[in-house]
Amino acid sequence: MFFNKKPRQTVKSDTLSTLIDASVRITGEVHFDKSARIDGTVLGHVKGSNEKNGLLIIGPEARIEGDVRCHSIVVLGHIEGNVFAHYVEIRSSGRISGNVHYATMEIHQGSEINGNLLRQSLDQSDITPDPSVT
Repeated sequence: MFFNKKPRQTVKSDTLSTLIDASVRITGEVHFDKSARIDGTVLGHVKGSNEKNGLLIIGPEARIEGDVRCHSIVVLGHIEGNVFAHYVEIRSSGRISGNVHYATMEIHQGSEINGNLLRQSLDQSDITPDPSVT
């Protein structure tokens, strides 16, 4: 009664266009158009598509030190930076140290967020603003 289960939003990962392996370490910004999975380390900002096909999966061993922007983000690893997304899912192994700007969020038991949760309205035209535009 009190804990009505809503239908779970599913994120399909069968169309990943980019994979950054656990052995890869990138220093600098990462940009991608469709979907990506990061299992390695990125020292810099990560920006994906703001369209509905924009999906970023942060693998359980991944570490990102920088802001992350994409339409949908699934976090299993660590992010040290701010997150901007329409849909954010933080799995039990996920850790975020920074503010999370979101429209829809799913937080699993055991996950950790050290920052503010800032809900944005769904009709907002651009939840993932480009930092180069001021």
